[in-house]
Amino acid sequence: MGYQDDLNEFLRQTQELATQANAASADMADREVTGACAGGAVRVTMTTSGQVQSVTIDPHAVNPDNLRHLEGRVAEAMQNALDNVRDLMEQVMRPLTDELNRLTPGQP
Repeated sequence: MGYQDDLNEFLRQTQELATQANAASADMADREVTGACAGGAVRVTMTTSGQVQSVTIDPHAVNPDNLRHLEGRVAEAMQNALDNVRDLMEQVMRPLTDELNRLTPGQP
């Protein structure tokens, strides 16, 4: 009966972990992050699901004779925002993946 008890406990823990993962996912869907570059002169705010909410550009960052530079800055700020989304998701999900790894001994 020890095997059955161990299996039931494992299933209970994995169900609890799944519930926590679903709650974390729902929480993440509503969060916003900001990416910036050029000392904050170019900022992009987006949701963790990738929806861009706003792009803010300081007028001093605009040189009409060199729009490519500004385009590069906007792309850099967007990439920074995406990196921040990934970092936030990892921070929220790491405890869950650590717990999952604890439940599955022998996994790398």
